[in-house]
Amino acid sequence: MKSTLSHSQLTWSQQIIRFIIFKLVRLFYPRLEVQGIENVPANRPIIFVLNHPNGLLDPMVLMVGLKRRVAFLAKSTLFGNPVGKTLCEAFGALPIYRRKDAGLAGGSQGDAGERNEAIFARCRAMLQGGGAMALFPEGTTHSGTQLLQLRTGAARIALSAEDEVEWMAGVQVVPVGLWYQNKVSFRSSVLLVVGEPFDLSAYADSYATDERHTVQKVTEHIAAELDKVVLQAENAELLAAIPVLAAWTAPDGTSLSQQHDWAAKLLSAYQHLQRTDPARLESIAQQAWGYANTLQTLGIDNPWALELPVVRLRRLAGTTLRLIVTFPLALTGFVLSYLPYRLAGPIATYGVGPYDTQISLIKLILGSVFVLLAWILEAVAFGWWLGPLWGLLLFMAAPLLAYIALRWGEDWRQLRQVISSRWLRWRRGELVQSLSTQRQTLARQVMDVV
Repeated sequence: MKSTLSHSQLTWSQQIIRFIIFKLVRLFYPRLEVQGIENVPANRPIIFVLNHPNGLLDPMVLMVGLKRRVAFLAKSTLFGNPVGKTLCEAFGALPIYRRKDAGLAGGSQGDAGERNEAIFARCRAMLQGGGAMALFPEGTTHSGTQLLQLRTGAARIALSAEDEVEWMAGVQVVPVGLWYQNKVSFRSSVLLVVGEPFDLSAYADSYATDERHTVQKVTEHIAAELDKVVLQAENAELLAAIPVLAAWTAPDGTSLSQQHDWAAKLLSAYQHLQRTDPARLESIAQQAWGYANTLQTLGIDNPWALELPVVRLRRLAGTTLRLIVTFPLALTGFVLSYLPYRLAGPIATYGVGPYDTQISLIKLILGSVFVLLAWILEAVAFGWWLGPLWGLLLFMAAPLLAYIALRWGEDWRQLRQVISSRWLRWRRGELVQSLSTQRQTLARQVMDVV
């Protein structure tokens, strides 16, 4: 298996599928950063072990972020229809058979154990050949705020792959934490935190004498390493609030990596204060909530904008002119694509219900299908009105027009924020100074705690 996104062993249809899906992932999560990329070993067999908050998009995000082909295990029922099977095979997924799926399309026929052992043998051969795999040892995708108890599959595959070749494979286990700022929100951000890799040579002797105990020890090792790269909290409110507070108070820049590191420190400080000084914790929390309510009342999304240097009028005028010039194209793209794009969200939510681990994927697929169908119907109607050539030209231009509309909307929101900030500074300078002082005071208190 190649170490990059090389297509040398893929059919042309699989290459097209991968290209489209990867582009859609980057469209959905335009800000995709990797922290610790230097920890990924070169030219070694690798098992990436990850938390699993976002269904089938998790391995896609991993492949896009690391720019390499990675096989992964997926429940066999996903292979039970031609579309699912085609998609899974295009991305190197291998079926894992669950006993509870026996009799279902793609499920086992009472022979889950035998089928899984054959799949595990393929995994071992892949690793022994220098390939890479992604495994999710929690065993299921979920939206919980803490890691579930890990299952032993990743440890068993890694250890048995080494044992078969007398511990000469050199398998590296690499923990990766996935951090979505808002996993179901279109055009949001995601960070991959790559932890320190470890090999299995230290477990060779114990595996020979007590296989079961060694598997458990390696699983515990994986859990400890994942704990270092995955943000966890005691409840959803805290896990959502800490990154926001980190964005307000981080001392070093605004990259996702820096915000994640600062959020991890804040969580550690929160847990420490909760035990040692709950009164101080409550005071900081009340100030943070009061500050948040003030920002919300004033419609301010980014308090840093009030403290950044004033944007030069020349740059402001340039952005405004660009928006004016591209407005007709953006409006055309908006008319062609907005309604089918908006339909995907409520339909995906209704279909999935309260469980949001698959909403992102369904929104991505439905949005793409609905928009494509809309372009086809619009091109047919346009062609019937003005002639086939015009219909074809509209269909070919629709993706570019939709992208222009998307970027126009993002530029407009940024411009509106800049104008709002300048207006507040001009008309309500004392309020702006008060907000800046509040943020800086909160940042100092947080810094003292950390």
